Amino acid sequence: MNQDHTRQTIQRLKDLPTLTPDIERILTACKDDSLDNHALAQVLMESPTITARLIGLANSAFFGQQGKVHALSYAISVLGLITVRSVAIGLSLSNTFKIRECQAFRADQYWLSAFLTGQLAQRLSSAIGKSLRPPTHNLFMAGFLHNIGLPALVHLYPKEMDRAFTSYHEQPHSLLGEHIRSELGVDHYQAGIWLGSKWHLPDDILLVMQHHYVTEYRGDKWPLVLLAALSATWAGQLIDGADAPSPEPASLDALEMSYVSVETVWHQLHNRMDAFQDMATTLSRA
Repeated sequence: MNQDHTRQTIQRLKDLPTLTPDIERILTACKDDSLDNHALAQVLMESPTITARLIGLANSAFFGQQGKVHALSYAISVLGLITVRSVAIGLSLSNTFKIRECQAFRADQYWLSAFLTGQLAQRLSSAIGKSLRPPTHNLFMAGFLHNIGLPALVHLYPKEMDRAFTSYHEQPHSLLGEHIRSELGVDHYQAGIWLGSKWHLPDDILLVMQHHYVTEYRGDKWPLVLLAALSATWAGQLIDGADAPSPEPASLDALEMSYVSVETVWHQLHNRMDAFQDMATTLSRA
């Protein structure tokens, strides 16, 4: 991949779609901690697609409300404000992308990874050393949105991304980012940073997007970044059917976290993978 093509790719990332006014209002509302369930529901109902998916999510097996949720305000009470805000932002951003031309991209697997990463980050935060523990309000969102650059690249470069996914699946022990960089000269992490900056996501989310794949990062908000990195790794292992999470001793020591606490959460999620798959299918529906 030559430098000119790389520069063109970065320029196209700068030219990603501008958000419509209704999506802008949704993003603003989802970042407003003062809104209650009813006020947030009024804003979210501007998007029938997001409303339908949130209600579908609340009716999924994971939340035990199958067929009982019909109103968005009730769905918000079932899912919780933290989950609703994160999912609504993720859906708002991803709805601007056209992904069908890339046959190798699995939207359900993307959402499965996003939801598992968010769940792990949220559930494991209490196991971190108290002096290092990041604030709870953006934990799920950080995990849920860490890979939002992936569908952005699928939207911009469906053919190249199809080749990248295909070669990655042929080499399951390699890193997806390597295959994307060989095709485009940039990867989905860089795309996520461009996207998050363009659409004014919170700074700590941008830091996770930028640094979560470097476990040695110790800059601003590093415990949150490292927790998101570990959560993404362990989410991938859950999806791949591993029997236990990888130990990651250096990272666990840095966070003052015990492996036993990780195993406990891991097995809780492992035992509910069918329910997570169901949620991912709901989120991936057009």
